[in-house]
Amino acid sequence: MPGNILVVDDDPALVELLRMRLESANYSVTSAQKEDEAISAIKGQVFDLSIIDLRLGEGDGITLMEEIHSIMPEMPIIIFTAHGTNETAVEAMRKGAHSYLTKPFEPRDLLFQIEKALEDRR
Repeated sequence: MPGNILVVDDDPALVELLRMRLESANYSVTSAQKEDEAISAIKGQVFDLSIIDLRLGEGDGITLMEEIHSIMPEMPIIIFTAHGTNETAVEAMRKGAHSYLTKPFEPRDLLFQIEKALEDRR
């Protein structure tokens, strides 16, 4: 069952690639490149899931995840990063991430994580 996904990353090329892959899997995608854009999107519509980059320009994905959870506590969030360490993965999961992916990742791995998160939410 497709869902409405918010993708947050400061790399427009990656956002567009994710949009194409997710839309081809019948997901509806909204994107944001900054934390304030993501918060405005969350306040303006309902999302089933969010995918957030760990590093966002001057901010970070874990802090954004915590802000989003203060608005929508039940929303599953997948954190992804090219700069992953075991410590950041543990911190993200401890603070509420549904899962954690390291770039580059296989599209099928991302789709699996999305499907699992949406299934776990039901």
